[in-house]
Amino acid sequence: MNPLKELAGQGQSIWLDYIRRNLLRSGELKRMVDEDGIRGVTSNPTIFEKAIAGSTDYDEALREMLAKDSKVEVGKLYEPLAIEDIQMAADVLRSVYDASGGDDGYVSLEVSPHLAHDTQGTISEAKRLRAAVNRPNLMIKVPATAAGIPAIEQLIADGLCINVTLMFSLSHYEAVARAYVNGLERCATPAQVASVASFFVSRVDTAVDKALESLGTERARSLLGKIAIANSKMVYHRFRQIFHGEGFAPLRQRGARVQRPLWASTGTKNPKYSDVLYVENLIGAETVNTLPPETLSAFRDHGKIIEGAVAEKLDEAAAALAQLRALGIDLDVITEKLQQDGVAAFAASFDQLMSALEKKRKSMIGVELDHQELSLGKYHRRIEKRLKAWQDAEVASRVWKKDHTVWSKEPQPELTDRLGWLELPETMERQVAELRSFADKVKADGMKHVVLLGMGGSSLAPEVFQETFGNAPGFPKLRVLDSTHPAAVKAVEREIDLGQTIFLVSSKSGTTTETNSFFFYFWDKQKKISADAGPHFIAITDPGTPLERLAKARNFRATFNAPQEVGGRYAALTPFGLVPAALIGVDVGAVLARARRMSAACGAAIADGQNPASILGAALGELTLAKRDKATFLCSPSLDAFPSWVEQLIAESTGKQNKGIVPVANESLAAPEKYGSDRFFIYLRLEGDENHHLDRQLAALEANGHPAAHIDLNDKYDIGQEFFRWEFAVAVAGVALGIQPFNQPDVQLAKDLAKKAMDEGGQGAAKPKDEVATADGAAVEKAVAAWLGKKKARDYVVVQAYIEPSRNHAAKLRAICASIQNRLGVATTLGFGPRFLHSTGQLHKGGPNSALVLQIVDHPADNLAVPETNYTFDALIQAQGIGDFTALKQRRRRVLRVNLGSDTAGGLEHLAALLGE
Repeated sequence: MNPLKELAGQGQSIWLDYIRRNLLRSGELKRMVDEDGIRGVTSNPTIFEKAIAGSTDYDEALREMLAKDSKVEVGKLYEPLAIEDIQMAADVLRSVYDASGGDDGYVSLEVSPHLAHDTQGTISEAKRLRAAVNRPNLMIKVPATAAGIPAIEQLIADGLCINVTLMFSLSHYEAVARAYVNGLERCATPAQVASVASFFVSRVDTAVDKALESLGTERARSLLGKIAIANSKMVYHRFRQIFHGEGFAPLRQRGARVQRPLWASTGTKNPKYSDVLYVENLIGAETVNTLPPETLSAFRDHGKIIEGAVAEKLDEAAAALAQLRALGIDLDVITEKLQQDGVAAFAASFDQLMSALEKKRKSMIGVELDHQELSLGKYHRRIEKRLKAWQDAEVASRVWKKDHTVWSKEPQPELTDRLGWLELPETMERQVAELRSFADKVKADGMKHVVLLGMGGSSLAPEVFQETFGNAPGFPKLRVLDSTHPAAVKAVEREIDLGQTIFLVSSKSGTTTETNSFFFYFWDKQKKISADAGPHFIAITDPGTPLERLAKARNFRATFNAPQEVGGRYAALTPFGLVPAALIGVDVGAVLARARRMSAACGAAIADGQNPASILGAALGELTLAKRDKATFLCSPSLDAFPSWVEQLIAESTGKQNKGIVPVANESLAAPEKYGSDRFFIYLRLEGDENHHLDRQLAALEANGHPAAHIDLNDKYDIGQEFFRWEFAVAVAGVALGIQPFNQPDVQLAKDLAKKAMDEGGQGAAKPKDEVATADGAAVEKAVAAWLGKKKARDYVVVQAYIEPSRNHAAKLRAICASIQNRLGVATTLGFGPRFLHSTGQLHKGGPNSALVLQIVDHPADNLAVPETNYTFDALIQAQGIGDFTALKQRRRRVLRVNLGSDTAGGLEHLAALLGE
């Protein structure tokens, strides 16, 4: 039998602490009532904020309201949405209400949290909301603040059904029970009144555990995870005394109901505790437990019935509370602070909801898409012709149908099974609530850092989210580790507190050498400080991979599966991008909502000539065919990280069969006349950033005859639009170039040669014969001159740096690139190895032979062994450099390999001096 239904036999009602329109319209709530025995629903400002701001469920209703009055206040947008949800939920639960004679079947709606300290305002709003909802099974939620208590008494006296919220202490409960009894005594029809006293549980443990941990004694630690349940048991004991004693007897004779305790905040915050801790231990007659969806699912799956648990072991509960006092921890002080923080948190959620609605209002009455404008000059007619041909061939429509003939006459591997990205804006929206809930738990656990261990498609989108949004207050900061240089690994280790860090082990295949090496290293470090290291690790991978099995075997905190039909570079809107984003507090629902907006604009029914991504893709493809193949990005400061993601998308998708578009990201600006005739400029402009210099630069470039695309973003969340725009644009650009954009046929070559360069003992192979060292001044000067002399028309320079990707090194390398750009007049690109092997490496080896490659290596100071293997990080990065160098040589690329030795900074300065001459 379903354990949730068994609770009814214990006299406990289970309510759902969640509401959302899709839950109601899909029939899911009705199913939960029928199959799980759900007997009520609770809502609060935070729940509504996540539901309305984080989904598109309400967009149609919002558009209808705005069509009637585009200037309507946001508060008048919110209330009809909330009331309609409450009404629908109440209608679903009406059968429960009728069958129970009004004991159950209630839906709760909270007064504005800004009225928590306003007695008369609360009374007026409660009555107004009751009239607006107009359902008998409505409970109005009122907080148990000093101003809320007299409001509760008056509302009960007036015959309203009240859910009293934000109680944390026995004194809070005493005041609420007294207000209820006093109100009933004044009520003309007490038999028609129902009320619950919502007593918050897990938040008490979170706060008390923190105080206990700070003491650090064995006696203090013995109380961890025990105080919230002990506190609740004392409240239940007092409930029995009040409502089953002589004092309540006269009201009982008049038909009055007891005010049942409702256990709230029963989702487990601490991953070390059972995820059904606050369900199993609070079972008791005449109680309610309101559960969030994840806790509800957990109890359904493995919950156990502990008969009458909340009334048992009262002596132990009292003893635990006494021990807490003896330790000098004042529970009353903690619970008062919790109530104050609870009011503030609900008010903040309400304000965030109002802000989100205002943004939606502005977007819906204004231009919904990021504005895209192309200045194509003499290439305009050529691109129009391409769009006309695509329209005749129904290219965009066939892309949506996943028709392989768009790119290839015959089916190919990694083609139709790599088009799942088209549906991601819709399908991933279903996981938003889960992602938010998971991120909230990590935040509540006090984690300060999230370290992503991954490469390429697993790391680039997360980096965009961190650099664009930063981590929200209270959420951990994201650090991406995608360098196997020993100094890079040690730098991450120095930056973090292992005890307050979550590691994301992120690999589509689950076999990525770099990712596995990072994992082995940090698993070993974590095991040295905690026997139970698993809760500090999360896996993100495809279903059925070795990484998924590893995560299960080592008891990771969680595993998130990504869709198999989405390739790595198209994975920004899968768990590879969205899990890290959610963990740092990014509103992933808003990101997906923007992506859906662009997806709709690029839909199957939209003509190619009106599809913004098709237009951009046609420009990319045709300009490349017209020998303007250097897609050069200019970005507002807040969007600086975005081109690194686009760089992989373009280079790995198009750089094959000796063809390709060369993405140029983060290049130093030059005078307009310094750029060659191989450029196509793309300007991503964020409203509100400092854009004056770039605005002038683009105008000057256009005046000098360079084609350009100008894309305006209204705010940072429009990044969601850009992820989808560029994915679609690059996919159709492949049509123009005659290539299949979803495979990467030349990436494996460098991997194979790197493996060959590693011997059985884990040591790197000997250096290549034609390597030069900066320590040999004459030789390196001669080699650099010879390399520069190989430059041809329409070349571009690739600087590959297999050194620590520190800020100092990056600045020196950018200066080297600027010197080369100024000296040769060519586009310059920069990548740290082995990161770029999973990004632009495909283009370097499979694209046109127009790359002039400068590979820079050093001698790492630290060997740094990789646990559970027979190799070291320094051997690995040296082998990766040699493997790529050998692959480039096999493809007849013009490549110079320079070894900086052990003095990396000095070697870079020497090299910069040579290139700047």
